[in-house]
Amino acid sequence: MGRLSDLLRRIAFVDGRLRSRRAQRVALAVATAVLIALPLVLQAPPAGLNEGEPASRTFRANRTVQFVDEDATERLRQQAADSVEPVTVFDPGIVSEARGDVSAAFETIRLNRPLASEEPTVAVQALVNRFPEYDQAWIEALLEADDVDFGRAERAAEQLATTVLTRRFAADELDSVLVQLRESADSLPLQRGVRDAVTGIVEQSVRPTLSEDDAATEAARAAAAEAVDPVVIIKQAGENIVQRGEIVTAEHLEIIRRLGLLDQGGSLPSLGALVLLAGVAAASAVAFVWRFDRAVFESTRDLALIAVLVAGALWATRAILWFFPEVSVYFLPVPLTAMLATVLINARIGLLTAVVTAVGGVLLGFTAGSSMVAILVWSTLSVVAMSFMTERARLFYVGMFLVASGASLAWLATLAAGSPPAEALSAAANGALGGLFAAVLGYGLLPFFEYVFRITTDVRLLELASPGHPLMRRLMVEAPGTYSHSVITGNLAEAAAEAVGANPLLARVGAYYHDIGKIRRPGFFVENQAGAGNPHDETTPSLSAIIITAHVREGLDLAREHRLPPEIVDIIEQHHGDSLVSYFYNKAAETEGSVAEADYRYAFSRPQSREAALVMLADSTEAAVRAVKKPSLPRVEAAVRRVVDAKVADGQLHDSDLTLADLDRIVQVYTTMLVSIYHPRIEYPEATPRRSEYAHQHHQP
Repeated sequence: MGRLSDLLRRIAFVDGRLRSRRAQRVALAVATAVLIALPLVLQAPPAGLNEGEPASRTFRANRTVQFVDEDATERLRQQAADSVEPVTVFDPGIVSEARGDVSAAFETIRLNRPLASEEPTVAVQALVNRFPEYDQAWIEALLEADDVDFGRAERAAEQLATTVLTRRFAADELDSVLVQLRESADSLPLQRGVRDAVTGIVEQSVRPTLSEDDAATEAARAAAAEAVDPVVIIKQAGENIVQRGEIVTAEHLEIIRRLGLLDQGGSLPSLGALVLLAGVAAASAVAFVWRFDRAVFESTRDLALIAVLVAGALWATRAILWFFPEVSVYFLPVPLTAMLATVLINARIGLLTAVVTAVGGVLLGFTAGSSMVAILVWSTLSVVAMSFMTERARLFYVGMFLVASGASLAWLATLAAGSPPAEALSAAANGALGGLFAAVLGYGLLPFFEYVFRITTDVRLLELASPGHPLMRRLMVEAPGTYSHSVITGNLAEAAAEAVGANPLLARVGAYYHDIGKIRRPGFFVENQAGAGNPHDETTPSLSAIIITAHVREGLDLAREHRLPPEIVDIIEQHHGDSLVSYFYNKAAETEGSVAEADYRYAFSRPQSREAALVMLADSTEAAVRAVKKPSLPRVEAAVRRVVDAKVADGQLHDSDLTLADLDRIVQVYTTMLVSIYHPRIEYPEATPRRSEYAHQHHQP
């Protein structure tokens, strides 16, 4: 019944933790979505640029940009179209129409000539009314001419009209044609008045023989506009766009806008699509973690750290665009994010954050093309470099590597983009500075993230493993036996961790510190007594049990005092679990009879991790084998199995996630190592010095 209730309590506890974790992840997802979306939709502050006004500061191109200036191209095309003369066509019908008008005019006048001989005034008036555009003197001259002159005049007018109108001329040439008409008319062998009449009547019938063909004209102008080459604007990275005090033109504004340095806003559909694209990228990253790194996916802390790194990189990029819009793309915090993620979590997550952060830089308009490839390769190299960093001091070498690789990749990417060598050298300098800044910021930010997220990195563990750590030095000096025991325990736990897939470094360092509480009363622990008297001989079993179990609590106090990482603190607390102090319990049972078992148990948590369980087993088996007389392989293995079986039977390993196969491997590893440490020694006979040597050494004759 007790086992069933314990099982139900465990199920309820696990269910509660799952619900809490689910709620945490939902809240984390919402917060991350907001943090990622905001830098994408927020517009940049005004850049201080207005067309027609002096620039508030100098703007330089942060990358090479090439685009077609649509406005300038359109202006040139319009000029080309306007320069095309209208397309005209010759109208042969105008000649016949003009001859008809001239003939009709002379025929009407001929019909009125008889009337003019009888009633000249009436005849003249009738013709004036009929031809209001004609001068009355022309009509009178033709009415008064004899038949011969009238006939000559009619023929001369028709011929003159035909001669003039067979020419091709447009409306703008009409005046010059009329001048030539008058010059030709002056040579006619007619009386002056008749000649003027002929000239005037023909002038009234003359019209341009060329007319504009609208469709052909439009086609010609369109062809001329199409033949104009687009106006291509190219700005190299680092080239000045507009200098401070220079009058800002539309072209300046367009270049700055194209570079993403002016206004990061956009239409609602484009912003929505941008946020959606970023959401898809983030969801893909989460799916990648779920599929390929389940341990990280199950850790809310690690997911929160990834979200902070990615969102922080996006906000940093946005801030750079706001306040330093012309800065080089090689100052983008992609390598920095990859470095931190690699050290704080693992290399796989470091590479993932590099890709996601680079995508964010593209969405923010900060980088593209060959420079984007260079940054991704650079970030990959930074992940590889950081994976080799085993101590904080080596960050210097990582920084030098980042400087060299950043300069090389920036130089290659700039040349690949078709830029001149001078610009490539400038980009290489920016890449070197970007690598230096990434290394410096990584060194400064690493302790911050370790503290805020309570993450124990391998770098931190290696620092703790140093004998120079204050607690290790105290343990070495004040409790040398415990120090020696802890070193052996660390070696055992590390080897077993490698065998079962746990964290070897954490297991080793946790074992180094698991007994630091013995510093307070080292003489009460047998490994530090060195043949001296045992103080437990003077105490009761219950007091001895209290003193023995107190070393865990005192170790926790020292760990917190020295700010040891939580993983190490957990191992210190859990390395005995709630196991029984069997020696003093049995002693009390022999002397006092009935005793409460709870009074002789450690009052701490059972191991909650593989590493803590490995330290517990290494601690107990090392002590047990040390007490074996004439240790041999069978005896050592039997002692190790007794310890492991006792811990399993006592329920100490239930929460550690160790399987039976793991326990068997642990037994084999511990047995092999302990046999090599505690193998039987050959007793060598004492060497007796020869007398001459003895006498010489003691100056005797």
